[in-house]
Parts: sequence; structure tokens; C-alpha cells
Amino acid sequence: MKTSRRTARSAPRSRNSHLPEDYAAVLVDLKLMIRAARLRSLSAVNRELVFLYWQMGRAIVLKQEQAAWGDSVVEQLSADLRSEFPDMKGFTSGGLWRMRQFYNVCRDINEWTLAKLSQPLRASGENASDPILATLWRELTPQVSQLLVSVSWSHHRLIIGASDRSDERFFYLNMAVQERWSVRELERQIESDLFTRYVSVKRHPEKCLPPRCENGELLPFKDHYILDFLGLEDRHTERQLRKAMLANLRGVFLEFGRDFALVGEEHPITVGDDTFRIDLLFFHRKLQCLVAVELKSGQFKPEYIGKCQFYLAALDENVRLPHERPSVGLVLCKSAGGLQMRLALTLAARRVGVATYQTALPDEQFIMQRMEASIASMEGMAIAPEPASVVAESDP
Repeated sequence: MKTSRRTARSAPRSRNSHLPEDYAAVLVDLKLMIRAARLRSLSAVNRELVFLYWQMGRAIVLKQEQAAWGDSVVEQLSADLRSEFPDMKGFTSGGLWRMRQFYNVCRDINEWTLAKLSQPLRASGENASDPILATLWRELTPQVSQLLVSVSWSHHRLIIGASDRSDERFFYLNMAVQERWSVRELERQIESDLFTRYVSVKRHPEKCLPPRCENGELLPFKDHYILDFLGLEDRHTERQLRKAMLANLRGVFLEFGRDFALVGEEHPITVGDDTFRIDLLFFHRKLQCLVAVELKSGQFKPEYIGKCQFYLAALDENVRLPHERPSVGLVLCKSAGGLQMRLALTLAARRVGVATYQTALPDEQFIMQRMEASIASMEGMAIAPEPASVVAESDP
């Protein structure tokens, strides 16, 4: 009898038997609030830490330049700081030298951007009250200042070790913020030598995207894509290209951008009695529109534009939702002749872009043209200081 009572008392009650109907929705909202608060707090910790290490590196560099501090002084500084702050791991002599290097790297990147940008960005009024940015702006441009506090210290350590070149370091810093790379993703891109692949593309002098379109609806698209991760032979079919892209969606999104979401392959659209199929249909979160991608394994032909425009009209008529913006298209082809492409895009460029791709790494040396275009595109664009990583760190 006692056993049965004990069993009855220990039996779990139904968790949902007396809960209000809206409990589940409230629980979901509270979980989102907690995660957002944790994200903000950890982001603030990383931001303060990066700024602290920049300040410490600055202090060491200035004393070395103005008061001839030697290695022994830095060694003593390390010992005194570790004695005062035994719970912090970053104040070893190696850590202090890394902070010094960090400050010098930031200064070199800043000088490089000043030399490359004809009209450096001005400080944003909305960040004028931010004490961290206000301090950084005394020495660094707004671009570099905002990038600096937008990624974690672990990101900076990888970027410092990636290269001795300021342009390459700036490239990875800028991409880590724009694409919100985690530390692991940044390491992967550095190991795959993304910078060299991105800037050493052999191109015709003519641009695939007319300059007037690069600040409009086609801003998220590039003129050329590196698809070496697909593992395709130089000679391949459009079907092989499509299947390889679908099998490597993670790499595709890293190359195209994080705002793309796949809707489907060979997406059917019916017009009258005929059904047509779009090779790849994406949705772009930032643009809030459908993106029709036509894959061509050969050279660009003018008729591709007309076909893509037809698809866009059909999408807008039959698929697009009322709150979405008009669809845009991308013709991705192996190569593109400048004159034909320019003429074909005369009237269509507002909503159809053309890009080329390659499936193997180029043999050329570094070409600055691509990097200069990337820097120039930042003019007039503010970068929100949101860290790409939310893991608080303390060890330089």
C-alpha cells in the first residue's frame, strides 16, 4: 500500500494540463529576448576588450617611439600587470607584444585606406556619443574604427597572422564584418586564400554590371564569382553546374552572400499553356525580392537577357507576394563579351545583371583593381558595429 502511494506521488504531472493557451507563445518570446540580451552583453564584452588591447598597444608603441622603451621595460610591465590582475590571461609579455602589433596593424590599414579612398567616409552623427568610436576617430577613419570594434579579438588575431599586407588584412576584416563570419569561417577563408582568388580574376576591361547599377537593385551582385569549391572540370554542362551548386550550398552562400536563401531548382512557372523552369530561384532577404539565376556554361549571348526578363515578369505576375519588391535576375555565364553585353543591358540593366564565373584558381599574380573597386564601393555606406562573433575572449 505504501509503495503505491509513493508511486502515485512521484508520478509526473502533465506540464500542459493547467497552462494558459498563450503560454507557448510567451515562452518563445522570452527565449528570444534572453538570447538577444546575451548576444548584446557578450558583444559589448568583445568590443571593450578589442578597444582595451588597442589602447594598450598604442601606449606601448608611443613609449617606444618617444621614450625609447626597450624589451626589458615591456617585460617588467607584463610582470606588474599580471601581479595586479592575476585573473586575466592576456598580460604575458607575448600578449603585450601582440597588442603592440595590433595597434601598428590598425595604423597601417588606416594609412592604406586613406591612400585608396579619394573621399573617406565621415563620422556618423548617430555614433558621435559613443566614447569608444569617439576615441578611435582621433586617429583612425570611420571605416577602420567601425570595422575594428565589429569583430572579436580572435578574428583580429587571425587577420594579423594572415598576411603582412595592409590591403589583404583590410579585405578579411571588411569581409568578416559584411558576411558575419565566425572565427572558424574566417580561418577557412584565409586558408583557402580567398583574397588572392578574389582580386586576381582575369577580366575584360568592360564591366558586367554598368556603374550606374552598382548602387541600386544589383548592388549585392558581383561581376565575377569563384566557384572552385564545386570541383567541376573546365568543360561541364549547365546541369552539372546546377547540381554542383546545390551539393555545395554552404560554399555558394559564402561566395554569393549570406542574404541569399534558396527557393528551389528548376523552379516551374506556368504562362498560358506552357511551363518554364528557372535554373535556380533564390530569395534575397535584404532586397526582399526573388532572384532568378540562369546558368550558362558558355559565353554570354544577348538573347539570355530577354529570356531572363520574361522570367522576371512571370515571377512578378504569378509568384511575387504583395509585400515583396520586384524580382531581379542574374545570368551566370562562363565568359562575357563586353560589347554585346553592354548593348544587351542598355534597357535591361536595372533589373538583370550578368556575371562570369570560373571553376579553378587563376595562375595570375595579385591585381589591385578588384580591391580598389571594393574600397570605393564603401563610400557613403556605414558599417554597423555588430560583432561577427559573440564569444568573449581575454587571451591575446
